[in-house]
Formats: sequence, structure tokens, C-alpha cells
Amino acid sequence: MSYASWIPVMIVMTVLMVQVNVGMAQDCKLPFQLAPCLSFITSNIAPAADSQCCNVLHDQTSCLCSFVKNPVYAWILHLPGATTVANACSITIPDPSTCT
Repeated sequence: MSYASWIPVMIVMTVLMVQVNVGMAQDCKLPFQLAPCLSFITSNIAPAADSQCCNVLHDQTSCLCSFVKNPVYAWILHLPGATTVANACSITIPDPSTCT
């Protein structure tokens, strides 16, 4: 199995092993709410702007600072595919140093 094949497995394992609201507001549930984006992120393919992925990203925009500051989730948002998805959905992944 190639290294790239292990990324989705690692993401699923992280989702299953981590509590959802570790240091976050109750409605910021990255692993579960952004699940429609994981295949796009891991394959570095842009979703359609009206896709379910983009819709949940827009719904979770206020949570992105919490996600990038949390080491449990931040690595997912630092994958090259996350930038591709963010650009396709017209979302900016914030720099953790600019988050309050």
C-alpha cells in the first residue's frame, strides 16, 4: 500500500479516536461536519462550488480558527489538498497566528 493510500486511513482513525469538541465550541465538529471534503482534500481535487463539501465549509467558516489552532485537526488543513478545496469553495484557511 502506498503512502498516499494511508492518508485516508489516518484521517478515519483520527476521526474515530478523537473527541469531537476538544477545546472547541459545541457546533465546531471538524471530523464529522467536514467529512464530505476529506476525499477532495486527500486526492487534491477541487470540488464544485455548489458541492456538499463547499456547503459545509461555508457553514463551518467560523470554526476554522479553532481547527487550525488545534494540533489534532490542523495537520488535515495543512495538506496540499486543503488549499485546493478552500480555493474552489472561496474559503480562506486562516493563519493560526492571526486567530484570536
